[in-house]
Amino acid sequence: MGDKVYHRLLTRQMRRFLKPELVDELTPFLESISAFYEDVEKERRMLERTLDVSSKELEEANSSLTEQNKTLRAQEELRASRDEAIIAMHQAQEANRAKDAFLSSMSHELRTPLNAIIGFSQILMMKKDTPDSIRSFVEKINISGKNLLSLVNTILDFSKIEAGKMDVDKTSFSINDLIQEVNVLIEPMAAIKKIACLVEVDDEIEICADRQLIKQVLINLMSNAIKFSPIAESVTFVHRHETSRELFIICDHGHGIPKDKIATLFDPFTQIREHQNDAMKGTGLGLSIVKKIIELHEGEIWVESVVGEGSKFFFSLPAIEVVNEQ
Repeated sequence: MGDKVYHRLLTRQMRRFLKPELVDELTPFLESISAFYEDVEKERRMLERTLDVSSKELEEANSSLTEQNKTLRAQEELRASRDEAIIAMHQAQEANRAKDAFLSSMSHELRTPLNAIIGFSQILMMKKDTPDSIRSFVEKINISGKNLLSLVNTILDFSKIEAGKMDVDKTSFSINDLIQEVNVLIEPMAAIKKIACLVEVDDEIEICADRQLIKQVLINLMSNAIKFSPIAESVTFVHRHETSRELFIICDHGHGIPKDKIATLFDPFTQIREHQNDAMKGTGLGLSIVKKIIELHEGEIWVESVVGEGSKFFFSLPAIEVVNEQ
């Protein structure tokens, strides 16, 4: 009930019970009391509004302090993470230096005796007076030595690429000449399985790349194609010259690769086939090295495969730019 309404009701009751002259005397007093209460009410409302504003300001200040506290905690955590990352980086650098030292030592300590073993075993195999009973053991020593040397070279190549120390010496050379060299090297492997190596090359094309590294790529891909092909099948090497790139395709008619395995096929230490036996297994680094070499040449590599039908490995290299002389 408002103060003015209350004042009117009070005046009306007073007129009923008091003398008129007394009511007239009390009326100014009542009016002053009503005015006082009105002033008090106004002050109360002003105080409420002030308190409301102060409460909101306090809430905002509290919220701001909470956010600042979160920011400070996040900064502390970030600093701690940064310090841990710096320590981990130093540890990784130390481990990398130790790895480089180990690989450098292994390069010398393993390659030198392996080359001697391979060389002497070859001499023994070539000698006519070597007994047949010993020759079979010498052949096994020779094969094992070559396999171990290949394994050492693969690990060292992978280490060089990962460390960014693989040099790329680009020169111009003929695709025909290169594939003929590769065929000579893989022919013994193909002959054992009676696999025909077919070649389709576009004219006499030259490319600009590191000849030895591209040779390594072709040997790896062609060897894999032969390794995973059935006996008496064929493996095809195709080259196509396009406007801005040289396209290479290696086709086999093997078991194929499941789709869920293709995405990780070029990852380090990934085996190319699930069904391979122990004699076929390697380090799982071959395709990873191939991919790195292609990328060092600013090229691309990819695979298309159908289980039960075979696989096609594609890789491309930038074509030599032809400058038209005016």
